[in-house]
Amino acid sequence: MNKDIYLVTGATGFVGANIVRRLVKEGKDVHVLSRNKILNWRLSDLKTKIKAHEVDLLDYKLDKVISKIKPTYIFHLAAYGSLPKEDKIEDLINVNLKGTINLINASKKVPFKLFINTGSSSEYGVKFGKMIETDLSFPINDYGVIKTAVTLYVHKEAVRNNLPIITFRLFSAYGPYEHKPRFIPTVVRAAIKNDPISVGNKKNVRDFIYIEDMVDAYLNTCKVKINPGEIFNIGTGRQHTLEETVNRIVNLSGSRSKVEWGAVPIQERQVESGKWQADTRKTSKMLRWRAKHSLDEGLLKTIEWFSKNNYLYE
Repeated sequence: MNKDIYLVTGATGFVGANIVRRLVKEGKDVHVLSRNKILNWRLSDLKTKIKAHEVDLLDYKLDKVISKIKPTYIFHLAAYGSLPKEDKIEDLINVNLKGTINLINASKKVPFKLFINTGSSSEYGVKFGKMIETDLSFPINDYGVIKTAVTLYVHKEAVRNNLPIITFRLFSAYGPYEHKPRFIPTVVRAAIKNDPISVGNKKNVRDFIYIEDMVDAYLNTCKVKINPGEIFNIGTGRQHTLEETVNRIVNLSGSRSKVEWGAVPIQERQVESGKWQADTRKTSKMLRWRAKHSLDEGLLKTIEWFSKNNYLYE
């Protein structure tokens, strides 16, 4: 019996690295695509346990690499634009749209069982109720526009060719190995050192989901039969203000930090409404998955991890 092979793009990023680490822990055969074969700090300790392939998604060699790997499951997380400084339109189109097109074309030549395209809640734009997969997309930034285009292309390819390709729209993941400048790592790192905490608008809201739950969604979906082209929200279905989240971090960590609200300027990506919350009914029913961690449980694990691993960010 052939062993399942897992291929992860964007494996050196926050979500991708956590998926890879879980797969390795479970003894899976893991392959990753990277523009640089030297794995970054999130995966450097696993270099003997995974197979890294040095190839760009825009590279003509991609077909040959995919045909050689013959992946059973493909988790596509490679993306550009999720960080505020990643704002070049040409790169947004090349990495996100053209890269996905090339990966799907290469993957068509192997008999994969599941391809999960990673989308974003940014595709929805401003809504005034829970975000539902059937909502029309009215993104309010370039990243959301391009990710919407990717989701539409993926849906077309899946339905037209009857391919097992679906899209996850991720909400706000947090936890171990998250990128240093992002909201929760910034607050947690300051809190455990009792440094001042500088934050923007306290009333902004997010559907925060602990990274372990998000990884569960990817892995559990490998066991479920799904119609081609389906879209799923990966969130908790609960939203929290930044003020509430900061207060919880301060209390859970026993911090003496002073919080400075309005100290961070609002960026283009941060046009806000009073709602940023996943409707998870479809995900729960069809994927038989739901987030297990409450916000306090996830934050406590995050605080504990950063307390032990803050040296990685120095």
